[in-house]
Amino acid sequence: MVTSDMFDTHNHGDEISADTYATVMRHQFNLESLGDKLQKIEDATTIMKEKWRRGDEAMRDFTGKSAVPGS
Repeated sequence: MVTSDMFDTHNHGDEISADTYATVMRHQFNLESLGDKLQKIEDATTIMKEKWRRGDEAMRDFTGKSAVPGS
């Protein structure tokens, strides 16, 4: 048995099986991996938005008009 004080729970002092602890830790790792992937996607999106913005500015400079209708 593993005591819950090995990780943060609301049931301090309760014991859990080693299998349950391993499952919780695996899920925690999977969630952290998903968080890393989401951060990479967010970073890539930010970079692409900046490139598109610069592209729009370059188009406006080149044509002498707004590249976006209504701007």
